[in-house]
Amino acid sequence: MMKKFAILLLLAGIAAGLSAQEGDTLYFSLEEARDYAVANNLNAENSRMDVEIADKRVWETAAGGLPQVDASMSYNYNINLATTLIPDFLNNPQEKIEVQFGTKHYATAGITANQMIFSGSYFVGLQTSRIYKDFSKRNLEKTEQDIQETVIQNYYLVLLSQRTLEALRGNLENTRKIYSDTRELYQTGFTDEIDVDQLAVTVTTLQNSVRSMERQVEATRNLLKYQMGLDRNKTIVLTDELQEMISMVDFESVLTREFNVSQNVDYQLLSRQEELAYMDLKLKRTEFMPNLSAFYSLDFTAQRDEFSFFDQDKEWYQASMLGLSLNVPILSSGARIMGLSQKRIEYEKAKNNKQFAAEGLRVEFMQARYDLANALETYRSEKKNLEVAGKVVDKTREKYREGVASSLELTQVNDQYLQTLSSYTSAMVEVLNAKITMDILLNTI
Repeated sequence: MMKKFAILLLLAGIAAGLSAQEGDTLYFSLEEARDYAVANNLNAENSRMDVEIADKRVWETAAGGLPQVDASMSYNYNINLATTLIPDFLNNPQEKIEVQFGTKHYATAGITANQMIFSGSYFVGLQTSRIYKDFSKRNLEKTEQDIQETVIQNYYLVLLSQRTLEALRGNLENTRKIYSDTRELYQTGFTDEIDVDQLAVTVTTLQNSVRSMERQVEATRNLLKYQMGLDRNKTIVLTDELQEMISMVDFESVLTREFNVSQNVDYQLLSRQEELAYMDLKLKRTEFMPNLSAFYSLDFTAQRDEFSFFDQDKEWYQASMLGLSLNVPILSSGARIMGLSQKRIEYEKAKNNKQFAAEGLRVEFMQARYDLANALETYRSEKKNLEVAGKVVDKTREKYREGVASSLELTQVNDQYLQTLSSYTSAMVEVLNAKITMDILLNTI
């Protein structure tokens, strides 16, 4: 029984270890990788914080127009009262007598309330803070868009590297088998030594290529994990395939899309910058306007020869005041005018930047459409080339087994197939990347 119990414990431990390993492996489709990156990338987190800061700035600006109340308290201990000389009006005015005013202990407490009645800068500042909040939201959208673009491209790069690695491993396995068969034929005298040497060189070259590509796959995976905000020690498995993703896209529909520049995030950001520049100009104009506010103050003072401020029988003297404060700018020796002129120029620059960017985005979209069309044509032709190259490899291998083709011919055909496969997988990635460029311009990513 004890032996059976020990075996059960051992099996349970093994099962737990396997479960932990499974738990450490994360599986991501392309959509899941994008969502994870947006939620965990630190740049996106900072942009979300900027939106939160902008929201609080709106409230901060709005609070500036509400009543402001301050309380104050002070205490003075006069170690030596100041002495003043005054004429002796009772006896001889020509003579001076020494007098001291005040008490040893002096305390005051008060409360002051202010209420803005009119301030042009306040109302403009409130509008500006709301525009800035919207600008922060657009900037967050742009940041998330950039993160998704990077993650998608790296996702494709990992799939491309894995596809290339699989092809190299398959080619290496086939070449090793042919090398083994050729060496047996050589030992029985049915082939030349040069064929064996040629295949040995090919096997070594393929082994080096496999090891190099394994390192490349690991590097691209680490880059993807970094962009996703994922721990580098985690193991990830990508569940989507390049061919499947291409088959799901209606490229004809993508190529016929119309471009609306106002939907582009970069253009929206420039529009908000133009609005902010205009509000900056309006804010500068408010320097020519008067400011009006109301205030109320209530003060209590106490003067004692002894420290007895907490004695309720002693008097605190009250003073209160209610009033209006009007500030009217009259002369600044041209400083305000020159400042206004600068803000007007800045606003014109912001308008020019938006207009220039709009034209550039239209040109960029046309180029992106051409690039997608070209990439699609290249992909379709490379797909046909790969089918042909696969047939050539199969036929050459059959001929080699029959003794009709040489090892050199087989090696050359294998090299051509690998080049064609590399061109095909690269063409797939180019098509998908070209589509991403259009999605970003159209803000449909």
